[in-house]
Amino acid sequence: MVLGGGPGNASAQLVLLQGVSLLRPEDAVFEAMLEGWTRQQRGGRRLQPKTIGDRLRVVERFSDFTNAYPWQWTASDLDDWMTHLIGVARRAESTIRNYQGAIRLFCDYVTSPHYQWPAECEERFGTHPVQICHEWNTVPLWSSVKADRSADR
Repeated sequence: MVLGGGPGNASAQLVLLQGVSLLRPEDAVFEAMLEGWTRQQRGGRRLQPKTIGDRLRVVERFSDFTNAYPWQWTASDLDDWMTHLIGVARRAESTIRNYQGAIRLFCDYVTSPHYQWPAECEERFGTHPVQICHEWNTVPLWSSVKADRSADR
């Protein structure tokens, strides 16, 4: 399913073996997306293994929560997960911000035409991943901190 190779090999065509029928294509493509994203973060961005691993676990948790694949995710899935994390799991705002950042970055990767995942998913599944993190469903990076500080005064 997944090729070997260096960290620069992050595109769909370089991660997935071409011309091979996949036994469980949905799982195989998702695993290949995670591998490609790992390569992209390690190679092009030079991130540390811990940072990459933390982000991968967030994406896997989100996928488990939705019981869906990235090309099926919607903004309302993110809303539901955030509601659960805040209301039930009682996660801190900084944790929420980190989780949203990981999902946003993963969606940036799988929606980028540079890495060919949209075309790969369209061909295999008749749909493609979209960016599900937007300014209206994510915690602002700095404005919430400023608002929190001014409210405490």
